[in-house]
Amino acid sequence: LYKTESTVLSMMNRLSGFDGLCVDERKHIYYNLLQYWLGIFDKFKPEVVIFPNMPHFVYDFIIYELAHFLDVKTIFFDETRIPGKLLLYEDLEKGSEDLLRELTQNKDKSFSFEDLSPDIQKYCRPRMTETYKATPEYILELKKKYSFPLIRFTKLLVHDPKVKACLKDLTFIYKTPRYIYKNWLKNVRVILTKLGKKIWWSLRYNLKNEYLKVQVSPDLSNPFVYVALHTQPERSTSPQGEMFVDQILMLEILSAALSENWVIYVKEHPMQWLSNGMGFSSTRYRGYYERMAKIRNTYLIPVENNSYDLIRQSKLIATITGAAAWESALQLRPAIIFGRVWYENCPGILRVQDVDSCRQAIEKISRGWRIEKSEILNYLKCFDNASFPGFISWAVGQTCGVSRKESMCNITKMILQKLESFKQPYKS
Repeated sequence: LYKTESTVLSMMNRLSGFDGLCVDERKHIYYNLLQYWLGIFDKFKPEVVIFPNMPHFVYDFIIYELAHFLDVKTIFFDETRIPGKLLLYEDLEKGSEDLLRELTQNKDKSFSFEDLSPDIQKYCRPRMTETYKATPEYILELKKKYSFPLIRFTKLLVHDPKVKACLKDLTFIYKTPRYIYKNWLKNVRVILTKLGKKIWWSLRYNLKNEYLKVQVSPDLSNPFVYVALHTQPERSTSPQGEMFVDQILMLEILSAALSENWVIYVKEHPMQWLSNGMGFSSTRYRGYYERMAKIRNTYLIPVENNSYDLIRQSKLIATITGAAAWESALQLRPAIIFGRVWYENCPGILRVQDVDSCRQAIEKISRGWRIEKSEILNYLKCFDNASFPGFISWAVGQTCGVSRKESMCNITKMILQKLESFKQPYKS
């Protein structure tokens, strides 16, 4: 489990209490968690472990890795970039078996746009045009969450089922204050601490200051690779990025693989400073952006640059598992990814892991390799068949058009079907 240990040590960056711990302290915590959960497996001997989404909170990732080490089956769900569409997984590295099966069975078929379900048509139609520039809906919801906490609190309170019931039976006068205190204000110290940190770092030299110090205006007439950074800490880089949770490593590999006349334009994720604050941390330490800017032919550009313009004008898109590569494929433009993600088998997506594979991918694209629209439509149809309506996160649930009840019923149905399939070998 050495690979697990390496991943967990980086994954601990997402837990605020772990940020100042040295490597040895993190290791001992990992060993203690490993011992504990190994004891749980040994005592209860589960046949299947079910997770709501991809394990990425240290404790659940250790459970997931131990399950595979002990040959215990796992089930979890992955929210895709198409809002309200889930894929069922058993193994992060293997991906969705349902999607892979559909891709194999429909390899030589030809589908039209009208063969897609209405929700996928609605999602893809504008994104496959040359004029689309809209901000993703989940980003808008997250901006609301972190920009206007008081408004969000009021909305959550008004729509809370228990508060509604109290208003209806006129018991809200004595019940609601107690409920608000018990469920909302008990964490007031945590809220005030976070607010205090944001104010403190806004008054000091911070991440944003460092980024603005090294950023340059891009010259889009040069051949360039557009790299969209990930917000961190998040599961999109840990565990999905594996060793490329270190985004500087990704940039160093890209730089080594590119010829001298190419440049790399790097843009920070729009949510990084808003959701995680502008203070330095384990994921964005002091000198992080400065180190990126020192990599050969690598330039950080203003976050105000529109991603769709950069996608259309670049020679190549590169990311770990981000939305930029998916949006690029829908625009019939090739992209490079470094991690594991649900769309990695989509036409036009090339997964690389080192300088040699990266150089080969760049050479292939430089020779004029293009994606056909028919290939994308076939992939979308296979995805349509393999996915199902549902959501895990509140941000997606707010905008996807799938009700909570429908989502829960669909997820339960998929779990029961998968559990039944696990029994099949034994029936014969």
